[in-house]
Amino acid sequence: MRRLAFVAAAMAVGLAVSASASAALKVGVVDIVTVTNDYDRTEDANNDIQVEQANFKAAAEPKVKALEDLRLKRDGFNKGTKEWQQLDDQVLKMQAEVNTWMQIERIKIERRHQEVLLDMYRQMTDAISRIAKQKAIDLVFTTAFLEPPQIDVDKAVGLQDLQKRIVGQRVLYPTDVTDITQDVLKVLNDEYKARKQSSGAKTKG
Repeated sequence: MRRLAFVAAAMAVGLAVSASASAALKVGVVDIVTVTNDYDRTEDANNDIQVEQANFKAAAEPKVKALEDLRLKRDGFNKGTKEWQQLDDQVLKMQAEVNTWMQIERIKIERRHQEVLLDMYRQMTDAISRIAKQKAIDLVFTTAFLEPPQIDVDKAVGLQDLQKRIVGQRVLYPTDVTDITQDVLKVLNDEYKARKQSSGAKTKG
């Protein structure tokens, strides 16, 4: 295993040397968590979720109450009597209908949220692509991929630890990255604000 670790490290170093020999690679980084949290559309999307959940709860309450009332009516008879059995059959049928309705509604809500999140992600990657081209950045990583940014090989304790630190390096060259998180956020929020204003103007007109 030690030999394999040295081979892997040597290959990684070799790739870095090859890259530096051709042309300098400009690398960018984006904190995708910050972008997602601070994107104005995220707040609107969360508000929409709360509204949908409130509407779902309001629509479910009378169905649940009707089911509970039917159970109480059934339990007014002795278990095993003809009346109890007939009402129990109705309870089972209503329970199945309510469960099915709830499941379908939850799937619909989840599907809408998934579509919004996917659209937001596409907008983010589109903004990242445009900014990377403007800044002549060749490659963009997420900050999560680069954490920790650099593993300190000088602090290795023993041969095994040094091997792990060498193989565990995320970036060998270049070590400096350009953080374009705030640039991405500005593009997203400016464009989202413009879309909202345009949509509002059309609605009013």
